[in-house]
Amino acid sequence: MGRRSGTDKKNARKEKERIKALVEGAFDHFGKNELYERQFINYFRAQGMGKEEVDKLWVKAHSMKIIRIGARSIIRKGKAPAMLGDVMVFILKGREEE
Repeated sequence: MGRRSGTDKKNARKEKERIKALVEGAFDHFGKNELYERQFINYFRAQGMGKEEVDKLWVKAHSMKIIRIGARSIIRKGKAPAMLGDVMVFILKGREEE
């Protein structure tokens, strides 16, 4: 394993730009900087992607540091609040503070 050639770097950069543009499209569609996993998946499924393709997309976006992955607790409000569980969320890096 050696260093990447100029062509490899260029291709990697293009791939990152392509993934970033796809992912930003989902966040822009919802007008948010944080999306529930279900929102992310449903957006790309509506664009014609299969579930496996969407899973590969968010894994790749995470490995390329385009998104962060976190969890949010779902809490039922009322007289007797209760924690219902957690959901996975995707946070678009670089827009966290917007």
